[in-house]
Amino acid sequence: MENFNLYAAASRILKDSVKLEAGESVCIVSDTNTAEIGEVFASCTAAMGAEPILLVITPRKTHGVEPPAVVAAAMKAADVILQPITYAITHTNATKEALQAGKRVLVMRGVTKELMLYGAVGADYKEIDRVSELVRKKMTNGGTVRIASPSGTDLRLSVEGRTGIMLTGLVKGPGTFAAMPDGEAAIAPVEGTAEGTLVIDHTMDGIGLLDAPIRMKVEQGRVTSIEGGKSADKLRKLVEESDEGARNIAEFAIGTNPNARLIGNMAEDKKAEGTVHIAIGDSHVIGGTVESSIHLDGLLLAPTVWIDDECVVDNGKLLIK
Repeated sequence: MENFNLYAAASRILKDSVKLEAGESVCIVSDTNTAEIGEVFASCTAAMGAEPILLVITPRKTHGVEPPAVVAAAMKAADVILQPITYAITHTNATKEALQAGKRVLVMRGVTKELMLYGAVGADYKEIDRVSELVRKKMTNGGTVRIASPSGTDLRLSVEGRTGIMLTGLVKGPGTFAAMPDGEAAIAPVEGTAEGTLVIDHTMDGIGLLDAPIRMKVEQGRVTSIEGGKSADKLRKLVEESDEGARNIAEFAIGTNPNARLIGNMAEDKKAEGTVHIAIGDSHVIGGTVESSIHLDGLLLAPTVWIDDECVVDNGKLLIK
């Protein structure tokens, strides 16, 4: 029964999310942790009359690390790209170049059988698309953002002149991407503008569930200190072992999926309606200018968000509907 459900879920994703057509080539990038799910997508692709190319790589060290050159080349040669993978390769030159070449991309970072079958994946994605577009427009038309949370976040940043994006589980044509599970509107802050305190209080890419909140001081758009427990130590090490761009405040995003659960996996956690996630590292794929070998999202629970003078999220409740 589990296998049947997995095949049904994969077939639905291929039909609804990427609108797969017979005769198309599909590059499926999986790794040694997710190869079984990659194989399910390959079987469903073939059953729909398309041509699957299944690649299995070694898991990257963390999110945002470039895949091997042969994978980058295969992605550019395909019509559709599926990424059921442990660590996201969304924020990489390989994915950016594939998008620029007109490929349709579906990101499934951190995917598990459980994520394929339950929770956020079963939401009404047409409704999520509608709400996310309202949030995206508010971001795009905004100037100054302030984010506060009960855990101590008090962060200000500018989005002036930046264009928001939305990820709603629906790939909308050549050169676009979405994720599954999905549901968020996001924007790249203007470099050098973020100031204040950022406290990640639940989950962080590259770490998972936190042993204690991670407290970061942000000055001129960059993280200048990282404090907390063992989770903070691990994040500090990831940043120190990366590059100059790793400290950049790269993304501000609001979750829009009412079905998303807080399960300790950022693939679903960050989609939860009314949450906020802030990323550090690479921003060049989503409209920023900073390139880095990492892009790590951190989740804020019960945030309050103002865009200019308007409160758009109040203590974790999304007010834009």
